Amino acid sequence: MPECQNCGFQWAWKDSLIISIKNTKKCPNCGQRQYVTPNTKKSHLLFYYLPCMILITANPLFHLNDAVFFMLLLSLALVMTVTIPYTIKLANEQKPLW
Repeated sequence: MPECQNCGFQWAWKDSLIISIKNTKKCPNCGQRQYVTPNTKKSHLLFYYLPCMILITANPLFHLNDAVFFMLLLSLALVMTVTIPYTIKLANEQKPLW
């Protein structure tokens, strides 16, 4: 779980999931605004979103049944939702992605 870079408070899973979507949130403990680091954003793109895009574009090649395709896509979404909060790193200031 991510920790506040200002006070060291370990965030709850729910708060971590919210910051993964919004990219910024105030620390529940000290109130200091925290930001998702650029490296975290890049790794999420590579390890979570890229497999979804590959699955979507490769579906016509493999001729997957629609039910199988949607089950695979839902499985990937569930894995992303459960694991993303554990991989987030926070920073005190917002930094550019590149």
